[in-house]
Amino acid sequence: MKEAKITIAIPTCSSERIPLLIRMIESVQAGTYKNVHPVIVADGNPYIQKVANKKLHNVSVISNKERMDWVFSMNRVFREWDSEYYIYASDDLVFPPHCIKKAMQTMQQSFPDGFGVVTITKKNRCPFGLIGRKLVEYFPDRQVFCPDYIHYRSDTEFQKTVKELKIFAFPPERTNQVEHLRRKDGTWRLANKIKSRDSRIFNMRQEKGYLWGIDFNRVTQ
Repeated sequence: MKEAKITIAIPTCSSERIPLLIRMIESVQAGTYKNVHPVIVADGNPYIQKVANKKLHNVSVISNKERMDWVFSMNRVFREWDSEYYIYASDDLVFPPHCIKKAMQTMQQSFPDGFGVVTITKKNRCPFGLIGRKLVEYFPDRQVFCPDYIHYRSDTEFQKTVKELKIFAFPPERTNQVEHLRRKDGTWRLANKIKSRDSRIFNMRQEKGYLWGIDFNRVTQ
């Protein structure tokens, strides 16, 4: 049976993460599921685009002229790339060989129409996961992650939505899930600057009863 196409979105902004990015891509390409196309978003750093094009094969690289951060970059890939499935991921993950294959098996068993998300992390959370095109198309302008946020809390709200819709699953074999290296480096420090801002937005949305995907209300417009 022909494998369904998966586009994997990977925002990256710091040159010091290039070795991690290369390791991440290589772990994806060494996996047992082969129809995966990585799309790297060089977020405000043209040097990353130059190096990625030179050192990586069978990938696409797009660029934000200025740093736009995680939510914008992820939604950009959902909007601009047509695919049967998507994986949203960070540049500091390592994929075990059977990770994507097991996630796809779970997707096909749980959500054969593609209207669902399967986590690829070891915990019952979905900061990173496999998502079907039908669910991507459910969101306005394919903005899966609430554009009120810049970096943090968007995945928290997304998980609340998919759990409420009962379209969230995880593979039974947790050993096949990704390793998240969680480096406290330049990328972490840049993101951490807006952590309190995104937390305030999350609290405002909670107080108003907003839940992106159940409704499509925003507080920043």
